[in-house]
Amino acid sequence: MKKITILLCLLSATQVFAQTTFEVDWDQSVGGAATFTIETGDTVKWIWANGVPHSVTSQSGSAESFDSGILTGMGTEFTKTFNVVGSNPYVCDVHANMTGTITVEPSLSVEEKFAKNIKLYPNPVSSELMIASLFKFDSYEIYDITGKKVGQGIGEGTYTYLNVSYLNTGVYFMKVNAGNLQATTKLIKE
Repeated sequence: MKKITILLCLLSATQVFAQTTFEVDWDQSVGGAATFTIETGDTVKWIWANGVPHSVTSQSGSAESFDSGILTGMGTEFTKTFNVVGSNPYVCDVHANMTGTITVEPSLSVEEKFAKNIKLYPNPVSSELMIASLFKFDSYEIYDITGKKVGQGIGEGTYTYLNVSYLNTGVYFMKVNAGNLQATTKLIKE
């Protein structure tokens, strides 16, 4: 019985210390792409990516309440640790187009967390596409529906922009790589 109790304590301690802090570059270019899925105990740090005033404010119905107040300055930070399972829609009170939702789940593997947090914005896209992730990613590849690679590039941190105007109208698959993690998501070119 003592061995089981010790094992359970060790497993619990591992879960407590396995939480992660994710960074979100927060400026007007984010649009609605700042939507991510994390697990209880994870922290999100919004970093002002320009010198313009912004806020991070939970909306009505959010599982947790938070408000940075209106802050100004490149590199300004607001940090929130999420401990309640549920959905947390939020907005910048200064720029209504800066929105997102932090969905908190009980637990996720690293692979699940990476895969759930690859965002293509806008999607469908006509020319410029933003790839966003909570994880810094190394590279991306674009495949057509036959499996032929039609594009590739190098990641530039947690988000990057690319011109996809050269693609024909249709459905594609974007594979994003971060070290040994991979996730594939559907891309629609209009």
